[in-house]
Amino acid sequence: MSSLSASDLTKGLFDSPVDFRSEVIYFLIVDRFYDATSDEEERQGVWDRGSKEGLYDKTWTQWGKYWGGNLLGVVEKIPYLKELGVTALWLSPLFEQVDDMQYDRAPMHGYWTKDFKRINPRFLPTGELNSLSNSSTLRRLIDELHANGIKLVLDVVCNHSSPDVNGSKGVVLDDGKPLADFNLDDKCFYYHEGEITDWEDEYQLIHLEMMGLATFNERNVDYRNYIKSAIQMWLDSGVDALRVDTLKHMPIWFWQEFTTAMKAHKPGLFMFGEYGFSKPWEQRSVEYANNIGMSILDFGLCDGIRFCFSGQEPGGFHQVERVLAYDNVYHRANELVTFIDNHDMPRFLSIVPDSRKLDLALVLLSTLRGVPCLFYGTEQYLNNGTNGGEDPYNRPMMDSWDTRSHSFLLVQALLKLRRSNQALALGSHHTAWINDDFYLFTRNFRDSAVMVMVNKSDHDHVVDAQDIQMPDGTYQCLLTGYPLTIRAGRLFDYTVHGNSAMVISCEGRPVEAPLVVVFQINGFATQPGQSLAIVGDCDELGNWDHAKAYGMEYVNDNTWVATVGFHPDQAFLLNYKFIVRQANGEPIVEYLINRRTMLPQSGRIAIDCFWNSNN
Repeated sequence: MSSLSASDLTKGLFDSPVDFRSEVIYFLIVDRFYDATSDEEERQGVWDRGSKEGLYDKTWTQWGKYWGGNLLGVVEKIPYLKELGVTALWLSPLFEQVDDMQYDRAPMHGYWTKDFKRINPRFLPTGELNSLSNSSTLRRLIDELHANGIKLVLDVVCNHSSPDVNGSKGVVLDDGKPLADFNLDDKCFYYHEGEITDWEDEYQLIHLEMMGLATFNERNVDYRNYIKSAIQMWLDSGVDALRVDTLKHMPIWFWQEFTTAMKAHKPGLFMFGEYGFSKPWEQRSVEYANNIGMSILDFGLCDGIRFCFSGQEPGGFHQVERVLAYDNVYHRANELVTFIDNHDMPRFLSIVPDSRKLDLALVLLSTLRGVPCLFYGTEQYLNNGTNGGEDPYNRPMMDSWDTRSHSFLLVQALLKLRRSNQALALGSHHTAWINDDFYLFTRNFRDSAVMVMVNKSDHDHVVDAQDIQMPDGTYQCLLTGYPLTIRAGRLFDYTVHGNSAMVISCEGRPVEAPLVVVFQINGFATQPGQSLAIVGDCDELGNWDHAKAYGMEYVNDNTWVATVGFHPDQAFLLNYKFIVRQANGEPIVEYLINRRTMLPQSGRIAIDCFWNSNN
């Protein structure tokens, strides 16, 4: 190992978070979660403070208005989230919003920003200053989340500010100071090219407006400096990760610059964005996912799961398998953020009004690849089917906190499994049996494995499957308690009841060391008989001896992963390369120079790489 002196290193260089693939995200609309204000006079003080009347509806019947959820309400429910098993909390945007109505709607959702450096005062107690640097409530929220092992995900909106509300449009402040105005745009902060009419036209997607929202001109360097400085302030306040809105409405180069700036400011930062209705077989969304330095929300898998249970498209579980078959087009498919519903679409129960089917969808969400994201209240069967459950009826007030309900206990058990078995975060996917109504698959990593069986029909299914990637033995289902036995990789004559799922787990021994590094390599399409390994200038990586290189685990045809334990005496500089092992004994070695990275003395970090070739 090549050592570095302490003077050469700073803690910030190693501020790489635990691999986000092991996290479980919970997404909530702040205004619709919980109102911690107990005193009616205090509540009225919040809602009347310096604002126009009529934006708040305490009866919870006017769906376009604020209903009173606030940050102290989130703080109060942190124990509930911790008990559920949440490890990352994604809040709807916290930025200060325009204080007005458009078409009977107030910006309770958080996507009509007025000041990116201030907090929506409606989420704060009466009298509290809402400048980002002055909020004791935000500080308390972050501290208590971190004390309970929960990361905070900030929802970021770079594409637009606000629509026309009573003649005012796109007015933006810089911590209270006037910065931009769509109607007096002498600084060219905005595009002025009208409304999108063709949603397949890339020029229109980037330059024109959606739903009348004032669209920022990303070519303006003053705008770019402002938005980067604003989000960096939030990172400095303790925010752990970013969710980014409307990716496809800004060019790739902008996101590359933005992502670089954020990760330079907070090394190791995890970011994921919304490329609306992305599909793995559509080139543009894949290009964004692979080239902007952040992951994306997996709309493809969301549709696959929803189609599977709703019957909107034929094929049942083949709809899910179809999406997974495209995993090799992504550089990091196992970092895609997965979900079954969100704030922009009807809740699952609105399209499939059967709680048994939702249970099965939750099993898939928790056990398939990717980082699962749960929409608030799904664990309590929260739903309002008015007008088909479309926005805003997909955003009801959270009304149950029952930690003993069937749905809560199901989600709790699934999330506990996800945290304890590394196969779900890092492992490959193997389908052992599939038809429209029945799905049997395993997830595998090193000596860890999970087997999942889902029967969505109303009838029992008798399983006779072989080549199951599970160690032989007798197991107990984590959901039902039922036993089952696998012999010679086969499950024979076993009955899975209708509308039920079974999940069994084999937890191998994780890599334990002062420093654990999760290496991932993409970009080499392996053939039968080939496997990848890491070789480098330390004992753990074989000291450049190809025969002693550290073997990696297959994830898909484009992705290999390894968890390597190091025992360094101090922080050090690691030199390494990836190689391909072949049946003939002749390795394929990465082209040209060695990779170099500085590693800390302890902790757990993730390193993502792309194969270097001479092409």
